[in-house]
Amino acid sequence: MRGVAQAGWRSGLVDGHGIRCGSSACAGRASAALARLVLACALIASAGCSVLPVRAPGPPEHAIDDYSDTRIYRSTVESLPGDGRSAFRIMPIASYAFATRVALARDAQKSLDVQYYLLKDDRTGHALMRELRDAALRGVRVRLLLDDLLSIGEDPILADLTAMPHVEVRLFNPFVNGRDGRLSRLFGALLELGRVDRRMHNKLFIADNAAVVMGGRNIGDEYFMRSAQANFIDMDLFVAGPAVRELSQKFDEYWNSTQVAPLARLLGPAPNLEAASADFERRTADAMSPPPDDLPENLHVFADLPTEVAQGRVRHLIVARCVVLADQPDKSQSSADRNFPTVTRSVLAAIDQARGEVVMVSPYFVPGELGMEMMREAKPHGGRVVLITNSLASTDAISAHAGYIRYRKAMLEAGVEIRELSPSQTRDRQHFGPFGSSSGSLHAKVIVIDRKRVFIGSMNLDFRSGYENTEVGVLIDSSELAAQVSGLIDEGSFYDLRLNADGDVEWVLPNDKSGHVYTADPETNWFERLVPQLLEPVLPEDEL
Repeated sequence: MRGVAQAGWRSGLVDGHGIRCGSSACAGRASAALARLVLACALIASAGCSVLPVRAPGPPEHAIDDYSDTRIYRSTVESLPGDGRSAFRIMPIASYAFATRVALARDAQKSLDVQYYLLKDDRTGHALMRELRDAALRGVRVRLLLDDLLSIGEDPILADLTAMPHVEVRLFNPFVNGRDGRLSRLFGALLELGRVDRRMHNKLFIADNAAVVMGGRNIGDEYFMRSAQANFIDMDLFVAGPAVRELSQKFDEYWNSTQVAPLARLLGPAPNLEAASADFERRTADAMSPPPDDLPENLHVFADLPTEVAQGRVRHLIVARCVVLADQPDKSQSSADRNFPTVTRSVLAAIDQARGEVVMVSPYFVPGELGMEMMREAKPHGGRVVLITNSLASTDAISAHAGYIRYRKAMLEAGVEIRELSPSQTRDRQHFGPFGSSSGSLHAKVIVIDRKRVFIGSMNLDFRSGYENTEVGVLIDSSELAAQVSGLIDEGSFYDLRLNADGDVEWVLPNDKSGHVYTADPETNWFERLVPQLLEPVLPEDEL
């Protein structure tokens, strides 16, 4: 697969975090896709009219440098070898991934630096906001950095939070006008749509500059198995050691960048503390952390981390060397320059060096022609390429899937092994935790290279992650971690795709003893299959 990644992988589809749909809501997904198409056209037309809001100058702020004098650092130091390597633990179980964040927030003594694309105004979001409030009230400095695209309606609760001592909220690339609704925001930004198309997709939870939770999860019910409709299968990573300081430095670059504005700069002074406290209490009264899952036996090993953090001794960490990858805040302004470093280019360069096998887990995937060339090159060199992604029935972004199906048959012809998630099997098998009556959707962003290198982060293999959204992740050299990640892949929860004698795509379930073969996207009806076919010819790949 060598030699192709240096040219770049220009692929495109929309990150669908803002819209949750089950297979019965295809009409809603179609209308959302059409809205994205209209917006994309407007973005192209207005790309030259971009003006960042001016924010008041001030001295830069940085992560604390006395992290070694904290309980969280002491809880991990026994696992750190002191030779520049960091320590890691994967976090595949949703409720325990959230409980680890809570444990870190409660144990923090000096600082919490929190960066998310989406912090929802729901029970899970309220639970985290309360933990941040409680930490601040005991003297912990809280810096909350959010992307502004999906913060619609959250200004009051965020303003209440900023009224607390030791708390500041800043927004990445904010909407200045019409902040109360989607349409009002759109119309308020008509002259600068090219700017507001650039989003911060990073996800970091940093406690005392001593430990980090990072990966694919935003903060909201569906990311932690709390939604009654659909929940995400995702992956987080616990990090300790020198990589934490590098990630804190990346957070600081965003916090102090000209792409970021304090919430108070947009809304005016914070409300009175007494009034804000009462209003915050009322707005977050439904706060509910995900309860501990009734885990299948294969997942018990991942359930101890929150307790270990709370008890002050974190064990079972995997020590390894890593490379921290983070886009610059102004990435989208410079990413057309192919020498400009990005997370996507770094990951593709690592894939390009693969000698035997690449397993790509990406919820949204459009390879583009250069990506196809990389995959075709792998076969002559004896390489194995495996793609694990969403099916039409499981995707939460119908426009994304329309872009993916452009290349599906060609990938199979090139020898790529494709597996698509089955929502029904995910629910019935519960290999990734209990879904109840909800359906499952893949959201993890993980790549395993030659069974010895692992990428975990916020990056999708799509155009937006490559060129418009900023991303963060780590590339870890560890065969042990690679084996753990690979061991989590439950083949029975995915359809295997293949080509029949006529060259058409077929789907089969590996554990289906009946041997049933699906000749159309399984678990969908005719209309749901029609929509992406209608969208596919007209969606502009570079703006999906």
